[in-house]
Amino acid sequence: MVTIKEIAELAGVSTTTVSNVIHGKTKKVSPGTIQKIDKLIKELGYVQKMGLRVLSKENSQLIAVVINSHREFKDSILGDPFYGQILGFIEKYARELGYYVMFYSAKDMDQIFQMVMGWNIDGVIAVSFSKRNCEKIYQLTKKPIVSIDAYGELEDQQDKQVLNIGLDDESGGYKMMKYLLGCGYRHIKVCAARDSGVDHLRFVGAQNAVRELQEEKGKLQFVPLGMDWTKRKENYAWLMQRRQSETALFFLADMYALEAISFFCDHGLRIPEDMGIAGYDDISFSRIATPRLTTIHQDVEKKAQLSVQLLMKKIQGEELAGEGDVKLPVTLVVRKSTKNQN
Repeated sequence: MVTIKEIAELAGVSTTTVSNVIHGKTKKVSPGTIQKIDKLIKELGYVQKMGLRVLSKENSQLIAVVINSHREFKDSILGDPFYGQILGFIEKYARELGYYVMFYSAKDMDQIFQMVMGWNIDGVIAVSFSKRNCEKIYQLTKKPIVSIDAYGELEDQQDKQVLNIGLDDESGGYKMMKYLLGCGYRHIKVCAARDSGVDHLRFVGAQNAVRELQEEKGKLQFVPLGMDWTKRKENYAWLMQRRQSETALFFLADMYALEAISFFCDHGLRIPEDMGIAGYDDISFSRIATPRLTTIHQDVEKKAQLSVQLLMKKIQGEELAGEGDVKLPVTLVVRKSTKNQN
């Protein structure tokens, strides 16, 4: 592999001059010398070592994607279709713009704070964080940051510096609940790991549908499933035992809906004949499950693309007009895990 020293010798200049051209510091370098060095770099196939660039004080062309997930994963967080898909799309769009992606996931916020402070990154995309912690990342790094699916409120003393890209989650909860009520389900339970974050917004939307439609016979209950498989398995058994006629379960994440379908079918329950099941996210598995899952579709690729585009604008110092949270629309997708509307 060709070195800076070899390029300098061929160009008849110092290694410092070659280094300055590579790093864009060309104020004191003549146009002819810049052209000569650029030509040699291309002809000889010089590749800069990224490690040196990341450790230096200049722009590293590196962005950090950090995930603060509290869910238990059997294998890896990347085995989760949502996280795997969104990270893949972020990497795709960042690469198209000449950027590299560093991925880091932890439950412990202190570990994440240490990571973002320890590397020379140009910006951060934070996934599934509280808004307070997103702002803290900005305060610690003073680097541009965009969040995806941030939740909660800021502390009183915090100024809003982080743009969030999320969904119209209340609308999603409302659309699914309206559909389930229209199908004739009267005993509906909303199920999620816990009533917080975006799941809380989805539950609020479902509650709004019940109130608006004045469904006196429609009974809506929230069931916290828990973060680990053992706890969820106990709750699936409890849900099966408490099943009544005209019962539907609305899971606020497809992975839990598919997990529950597998559990119920293993115990002799028929879906949707004995119980309706609906999800949220429209992950790829929901389209090939048996039965195929009725769900709320979100555009994960659009989320990722927007996060990269907006972060690049921030890195380049652009002021984003009317900088506020972005809420992407969601749509109802009806499949075979629920009965038809009346």
